Amino acid sequence: MDPPGRVIESFLRTHGGYFCVDCLTRVLDIPGGQISMILRRLQQSGSCRAQIGTCSHCGRRMPVVGRAEEAS
Repeated sequence: MDPPGRVIESFLRTHGGYFCVDCLTRVLDIPGGQISMILRRLQQSGSCRAQIGTCSHCGRRMPVVGRAEEAS
């Protein structure tokens, strides 16, 4: 996996909860489009899951991603 992919995967693994793409962009300093592409790959591999929920960082209700074992 590419370095930004490892950064995102590591962040999701070490931080509990769910995060929107906007917050991942701000926290990780990776462009939103790149985060979206990487998240699709991580979802396909089973490393993370997307759902509608509340972002743990900003508190907005929207599409969020979290570790696969945390997603419901």
